[in-house]
This record gives sequence, structure tokens and C-alpha cells, in this order.
Amino acid sequence: MIYHQVMKEPSTNNRQRQAGVELALRKCAMFTVGLAITLLDILRELFTSTEVRHDAERRLHDSDFSGEINHRTGRMDAGTDPYGWYDD
Repeated sequence: MIYHQVMKEPSTNNRQRQAGVELALRKCAMFTVGLAITLLDILRELFTSTEVRHDAERRLHDSDFSGEINHRTGRMDAGTDPYGWYDD
């Protein structure tokens, strides 16, 4: 008889279990969104942090005013650039 009464009572266990699953899914979704934002921020920092020296910021050496023309860079230098090519 006790078993029969237990079966007749409405069970709230399914509702609690469903609420727990929804909460877990919500937390996983929030973690995933936070992780994606963090990764995108790291990638943005990596690509924007490369230091580019412009002509105005470039140091001038004595070889900038004398030497051989480096056709790779279009500047005068001492002729020691391993990747540059010079007039013979």
C-alpha cells in the first residue's frame, strides 16, 4: 500500500532535475562565450602588438647617407644586407 501511495503523489524530482540540467547548460554556455571572447582578445593583442618602425621613427646611421644602394629596401646602406642586392 505504501508503494501505491508513493506512485500516486506527483513527483517534483523530474522538474528539479530539468532545472539542474538547464543551469548546467547555462553555465557551460557562459563559460564558452567567455572563453571565445578571451581568445579573440588574445589574438587581437598578438596582431596589434607587432612593432612597425616607420621612416620617421627609423634611426639614421652614417650608411644612410653613403654606401651602396640596396635595391631590396631602396636605401643606401653599407652593403652588408644578406637579402639585399646591389649594383656591380
